[in-house]
Amino acid sequence: MKMRFEDRNTFYVSGYSMETSEETLEKDCAALREKYEGQLRAVSDDLYFVSFMSKDGVVVSPMAEGGVMTYLLGVESKTQIPATEGATCIEVPAARFVVATVPDNVPILATWHEFFEKGIPALGAAIDLEYNFYLESFDKNGTCELWIPVIKSDV
Repeated sequence: MKMRFEDRNTFYVSGYSMETSEETLEKDCAALREKYEGQLRAVSDDLYFVSFMSKDGVVVSPMAEGGVMTYLLGVESKTQIPATEGATCIEVPAARFVVATVPDNVPILATWHEFFEKGIPALGAAIDLEYNFYLESFDKNGTCELWIPVIKSDV
């Protein structure tokens, strides 16, 4: 798995969200893509899945009790104005990320586990547990990258 550090300024992701659980995550995300991918690709070739915890419709800390896993499928936006009809928009705060490319023919979920267990520690990075979002990006060729916020260091 190829990895790199990347600093991002604040940006917005506009799209469609759903609550899910680890047990139904793959099925739910596939359904979300099937329903909205065409509409979103008309706006941009690049898609994002943004995962976060929410409670009563508000983004909460990943450590908060009673939060619900939420996934938003969307496109990057320069403003908080929804990119498509019926979409919502969330602000993704500036951060330093470790970005890993998912190898061809490898399941995304398996790559997430390897990324957490081996990839991040191999870089000497520490996950920023105060940051509320994890991201997956998909370019027009289908390449998937995983984005994990890390505590800024001189690495």
